[in-house]
Amino acid sequence: MSSQLAGAAGRHLTAAAEHPQGLLPIRIREDVLKQILSNDFARPAPEGLIPAQESAGQPSATDHGSTAGRRHPHAGSAGGTYASAGGDIPGARRYVITHTGFLALLSDSQRRALTGAEPDGPLSSKVAWQTYAKLAKFRLVHFLDDDGNSYPDDGDTGVGRPPRRPYLTELGRSVATSATTND
Repeated sequence: MSSQLAGAAGRHLTAAAEHPQGLLPIRIREDVLKQILSNDFARPAPEGLIPAQESAGQPSATDHGSTAGRRHPHAGSAGGTYASAGGDIPGARRYVITHTGFLALLSDSQRRALTGAEPDGPLSSKVAWQTYAKLAKFRLVHFLDDDGNSYPDDGDTGVGRPPRRPYLTELGRSVATSATTND
């Protein structure tokens, strides 16, 4: 993880990278959100990304790090937080991680694995399982069996070769393309 992502900013971006829709956690301190946005690690979520039944200002079932039982001050109070869901704080909204944000989270070996994938999507057989497992956790890689069925893991049982190979997801292709065009 890059030095500019130490602390809360790195934790919030990691949570967004693991979130099914790439959403940053609902409550983020103003200074941390400003740092994330100023580095183009996140952007406002597109309209319609947040389900209508999700009550504003409340964590969804898919948000990481439950806030149940904890109180957070509103923006502007001492140590204030910024609710990025909207509703309970005027003008508040949700944010999603960008390709730049994903790239900032990746180690050198993870970036090489992503950008070194074969044209039809499989990662090199020389990529360590720890590397592709982290890329899968970030939704950049999924695993395909010999019939082309997709799985969230490689199915390794510790006996023999894992039955599924890591392939780039569409998001993984986009991030890889972004990495090669920005280098």
